[in-house]
Amino acid sequence: MRFSILYLFVIFFLVGGCINDSSPELKTPENGKIIIDQNLKSQINSSPPSVVINDTEYRIESYAWRDFMPSINPPVRLIVNTTLIRTDGEPVQNNIEVLRQYVVKDHEIWRPDDLETRQNQSSPNQLNIISREGPTWEIGSTVTVGVEIENADTGNVYWFSVPEVEIVKTQ
Repeated sequence: MRFSILYLFVIFFLVGGCINDSSPELKTPENGKIIIDQNLKSQINSSPPSVVINDTEYRIESYAWRDFMPSINPPVRLIVNTTLIRTDGEPVQNNIEVLRQYVVKDHEIWRPDDLETRQNQSSPNQLNIISREGPTWEIGSTVTVGVEIENADTGNVYWFSVPEVEIVKTQ
């Protein structure tokens, strides 16, 4: 009897480890996770680089890099800075809220949990959106950066994307 319970216990864990988890996570970067979601990828890839919100045009620009500067604890993971720009030069409206930033490479999507957003002090018509501690994708590869923004007053959600952003190496 004791052997049967132990045997069932071992079988339970072996079979449980073979069951395909419905979560599409492949690996976990330091910040967020990598997912596979074809619908989300299509949404990001089909989004424009500029959108009109409350009769005002906004556009985004993105820069992606991995920092190889010598230091005690070098951060060699992906960093992505996206700048939301109000094209008429006026300050970014206070009701604009960044919901999420996505970075698409091939079939993988990095979805960071922690975003740093800050108003650009020298250019109040710009809002910087920074994701750190991403995956260690290859230098020279290209990604599509997507941003999801909400007008907090109306609840309307807007999608932006910038295709073919090259991951560069800084040192």
